[in-house]
Amino acid sequence: MLRIPKIELSIILMGVAVLLEANAPIPAPISQDPQAARATGQAPAASPSDPAAAVPRDSRYWPRGYYPGDPIPARTIYLTFDDGPCDFTGQVLDILKEEKVRATFFLNSYDKDDPFHADTGTNLLFRYADVLARMVDEGHAIGNHTYSHRDLARLSAHQIDFQLSTLQRQLTEVLGAKTPPIVLIRPPFGSPWLGNWNTGEQREKVASSLENRGIVMLWTPGWDSSDSADWAKGEWYNASAKRYEPGSPSYELKMHRELGRILRRADGLAGGIILMHDTHPTSRDVLKPLIEELKRRGYGFGTLEDYCRWRWGDGALDRFAPAPSLTTGSREPSESIAVP
Repeated sequence: MLRIPKIELSIILMGVAVLLEANAPIPAPISQDPQAARATGQAPAASPSDPAAAVPRDSRYWPRGYYPGDPIPARTIYLTFDDGPCDFTGQVLDILKEEKVRATFFLNSYDKDDPFHADTGTNLLFRYADVLARMVDEGHAIGNHTYSHRDLARLSAHQIDFQLSTLQRQLTEVLGAKTPPIVLIRPPFGSPWLGNWNTGEQREKVASSLENRGIVMLWTPGWDSSDSADWAKGEWYNASAKRYEPGSPSYELKMHRELGRILRRADGLAGGIILMHDTHPTSRDVLKPLIEELKRRGYGFGTLEDYCRWRWGDGALDRFAPAPSLTTGSREPSESIAVP
């Protein structure tokens, strides 16, 4: 197979992405529901860039947070990475450091190679102690993506507490006094707020469990890299696995798709919260050309903690502190911690 040097590959990928953007239809305003966007093939309307333009929401169902359609500062990108840490996270940090960009990492801590054996008696975050310390030292924000990536809509209040508290506890065991307050929360799958399959009762239940735990942070429809929606040949969570085989045609085509999806929305004005996964090596491999092209289009970068201060003021993060856990022991109250 013909191997393309990394520098040349970056140039090729940027060129393909720019062509994709130039030939893309102008998105028509539609519902902010991302499911509707997928059904129609259109992108949601641009978000307002003034915090005062936020649509009022009923706090019984929508705790403080960022949801589709909420304001985003103009010309600002928030890179976010879900599901890590993993073998590729350190390489993502290397690229961010080289580009002088800070990002937000939403962590899980179960064994992704054996997800149906989620054993909280073993703290797997210790495998990545150096990487986690780097996140803090290099100014990145850390968020809670739950212990084992459960759908919160289908859990009890005690189970939700277990998922959040276990991740917080295990991170504290690894980082000690260096552990930052974990205020940002990204519910797996965006549930129960994305999609139309959840009930008002489920939203009320999850909202009640999260309202005093932190700030909910989803992502901007149209800025989703969709890197987790399909797996290309050669992708896997760790570099030593036999499944990991970068360089296949499908792997490189997926890189093109990821760049195209994001850059089609990057008009140099509208900001966005980009969803990526450091568990997908294709996202690692497109990160540098993506950042370089976004900079070329006039974008700046920040963390979602920066976003919270922009939208709600300097003290937005201060009222949250790690809540005392309602649960004890190393097993979830249901005695079932299998990942869907």
